Amino acid sequence: MLGSTVSKYALVLAGAVMGGAVAFAATPPATHHSVPVVHQQPAIKISAAPDQYNPQPEKAPVPAPVKLNIPSLNVSAVVEALGVTQDYSLEAPQGVSDVGWYSLGSTPGAPGDAIISGHRGYPGGIPAVFNNLGRLHAGDEVDVLFADGHAQKFTVTRVFMTPFQKVPDGFFATEGAPHLTLVTCSGDFDGNKLTYTDRLVVETSPAG
Repeated sequence: MLGSTVSKYALVLAGAVMGGAVAFAATPPATHHSVPVVHQQPAIKISAAPDQYNPQPEKAPVPAPVKLNIPSLNVSAVVEALGVTQDYSLEAPQGVSDVGWYSLGSTPGAPGDAIISGHRGYPGGIPAVFNNLGRLHAGDEVDVLFADGHAQKFTVTRVFMTPFQKVPDGFFATEGAPHLTLVTCSGDFDGNKLTYTDRLVVETSPAG
């Protein structure tokens, strides 16, 4: 799933009671608690291939995404930067109207698979940001605005559902062609496992 120069991870999707599903890597846990939505087993360490840099030079900081716009769904959501909890679960967005970017992975538009999650399925009719995510189709537009003021347009390439415990190919990659993946819960709620049965996945690629 990841390139040969980075660690590979054994991943198991779990899920939160109210929705919101996404991705993470094995990194130091975040210090504050949130609703666990994704779980993983301990990382399998793979040494990076040797190169001329020892140590490698520092990379320039990459501007963080701050807003996600989906024009066809009338979505304009603040992007929260997510880490992991003490049990190595991905943090859930704090607000039902916000989305969460996995900040320890790829940045939208950079090499690899950037992951943005959002809630859906709140009871009592409470609106959630990704309630209508399943209405997207190939060719629809998704826009990401960054902290430095620039924007990146993406085009939906595929919309599909996957069982909550199955990780689609290419998820969480930090190398290769740039992609942005939107994820939320879907299917039926399993009261025994306290998660929805499926995940709705929207894959996008940079426009142009």
